[in-house]
Amino acid sequence: MKGVIVPQFVVLPLAVLLVWFALARGIKPLNELQQRIRRRESHDLSPLQERDVPEEVAPLVGAINDLLGRLDQSMSSQKHFLADAAHQLKTPLAGLRMQAELAQREIDAGQQDPKQLKRSLQHIAHASERAAHMVNQLLAMARAEAKDLARKPEPVNLVALARETVRDFVPKAMDKRIDLGYEGPEEDQRLHGLLLGQPVMVRELVRNLVDNALQYTPAGGTVTARVVDDPFGQVVVLQ
Repeated sequence: MKGVIVPQFVVLPLAVLLVWFALARGIKPLNELQQRIRRRESHDLSPLQERDVPEEVAPLVGAINDLLGRLDQSMSSQKHFLADAAHQLKTPLAGLRMQAELAQREIDAGQQDPKQLKRSLQHIAHASERAAHMVNQLLAMARAEAKDLARKPEPVNLVALARETVRDFVPKAMDKRIDLGYEGPEEDQRLHGLLLGQPVMVRELVRNLVDNALQYTPAGGTVTARVVDDPFGQVVVLQ
């Protein structure tokens, strides 16, 4: 009996040491990977080095690099969005400030010409309207990028979209005394071509076209929106 028990006391510690050594050796690459990630700066999204990575850890490193790549792309999109927002809003905000300062100077000088003051207020209203429209455009772009819709094209009814956009801008056209209209197929009529795209972005593009046309058309002018077939697809034409 003693001859059997004594070897077990010898073998058991050796087995524990062997298991511990095997586990330590197995998780060593994971510990090294953990330390490499911990030493990184928060803005460093460059891929991890896959050279000399053990075969067992290579799939994990590849998955982490894929995640880092997508995070880097998302951060770049956000940076571009902020830069575009600042650039697009600079002009209307500068116009708001200029018109407000002009109106304030006239009031301080005691030259409150009602017509001039009314024109300044109209300019302020138009500039704020343009700024609000730009904000809506930028937010629509941000939502489209956040939902990753830009990579999933969908059929877009450009005829219905153009007619709806024209209807939405009729009050603004009447206010500027511009004849705004639509010529082309009805909503239930289909063109030969098929437009595939991101509906939110296409809507904003069409609205931007009509808005710019009204903005730069003098009072008493005419703006006509048409949807026509083109060799490259459907096209919105403003005339």
